[in-house]
Amino acid sequence: MFILPRNQIPQTSKELAQAIEDGVRTFVCRPQHMVTVRAGDASTLDSIAVDLSGATIDHHHRPPPLDREGASPALLVRHIDIAGEPIKLLGSDFSFQFEASNVEVYQKPQPDGKLLLILHRAQDGYVRFEISRAAVETMIMSAASKLAEKQGVVVDNAQLELTQHGARAVDGKLTVSAHKLIFHPVLTLAGTLAISEEFVATVSNLKCHGEGPIASLACAAINPAFSRIEQRTFPLSALPLGEIQLRDLALDAAHDKLVVRTRFGSL
Repeated sequence: MFILPRNQIPQTSKELAQAIEDGVRTFVCRPQHMVTVRAGDASTLDSIAVDLSGATIDHHHRPPPLDREGASPALLVRHIDIAGEPIKLLGSDFSFQFEASNVEVYQKPQPDGKLLLILHRAQDGYVRFEISRAAVETMIMSAASKLAEKQGVVVDNAQLELTQHGARAVDGKLTVSAHKLIFHPVLTLAGTLAISEEFVATVSNLKCHGEGPIASLACAAINPAFSRIEQRTFPLSALPLGEIQLRDLALDAAHDKLVVRTRFGSL
């Protein structure tokens, strides 16, 4: 959850706030101060708040992978709040809100001498992620252009269509047009993401259609991967969340945006 460029937890709330701030700034850029820590009693912090509004995420410097093995108790925090509106990634804006109450935080030393703080338990929690369809298209354009550039292909446009099916299912259709020399390939990818009552995610109805020889060759390479994906399930309950369990999750693809809401907590 937080990476501290220290080998141990600072003793004061001010020092802890600075350590968290230093860690966040390894992959987030924002001119203003971001982290506030309020002390509580001798055993519990009152709050940790991180304001990411106006921040830009550097996708080249990602946080370390979450591995809980060997983690040990570190902090008790009454309230953790991480929010940003907007946050910029790959040239697009999105909003994010994370809240958790009565939190147990574990610590795990990293090979590079830093310290990873991990959310282990929480009485209640809430996450909300929102991004517009246009922002997703911009992200896709940015990522696809960098990949296509290596093959001498210029991506001209990316168009995304999202259709809601119930509280936890969304159909997606992505059309990407490009050009290379005299060729103008158009690639269309489609599929359905659904999450069951048991919080198992599946991807189905995956299809690839290509207009032009280059796009047809691309689909020939993509379709076998689509088949492998459709044969798998992705149980969200298997995520490394410690003693935290998902309680509810909803997808909303209306009004030209995608909103994901989830509630969680520990028994």
